[in-house]
Amino acid sequence: MKRSFAMLAAVPLCFAALATAQAQGVGIKGGLVWNNVRDSGALPGSLGQNTGWTGGLTLSTEKGPIGLGIEGLYARRGISAPSFTDSRRLDYIDVPGYLRLMIPTAGVAPYAYAGPQVSFELNCSAGSGSCPSGRPKTSYAGVIGAGLSFGGTHGGGLSVEGRYMYGLTDLKLSTTTSSSSYKTRSFLILAALAF
Repeated sequence: MKRSFAMLAAVPLCFAALATAQAQGVGIKGGLVWNNVRDSGALPGSLGQNTGWTGGLTLSTEKGPIGLGIEGLYARRGISAPSFTDSRRLDYIDVPGYLRLMIPTAGVAPYAYAGPQVSFELNCSAGSGSCPSGRPKTSYAGVIGAGLSFGGTHGGGLSVEGRYMYGLTDLKLSTTTSSSSYKTRSFLILAALAF
């Protein structure tokens, strides 16, 4: 029920972004994700980073000093542990919305952005079993990033950026020795092509 409500709440945001976006603000985006988690419990050894990927659609207002953006991205995240049993892989649809500040110069335009993100879990798989039940299927995070847009202040073009995602939701990914809190921390390197 909560997942359906959250998805319905995201729909007006998508339409609002689409209504304010110019044609050159529609594009595709994808890249690599380096995931980590902050935990407050003892684990059998230390958690390792998990490398994943992301890709999807992006909508943004016309390139100018101040703009808005919203994205719909499929993302693969998770945690890895010394014990295969304690590893987790999670697949999400991420919907970040952000305020973007850009220096609109011809050729190469630097920009920075920040905003909230809601993520809808599609799948969770454990090393040799299932993920714990009763976990939240919708999670929340804050995103901050910066990048360079190639192609000037008007029209389409290519952009590259770095993004940091700071998870706010306890994922409750219990392991064989702990049922403590786990919150995602991710760094993303992304490339986008606007039409």
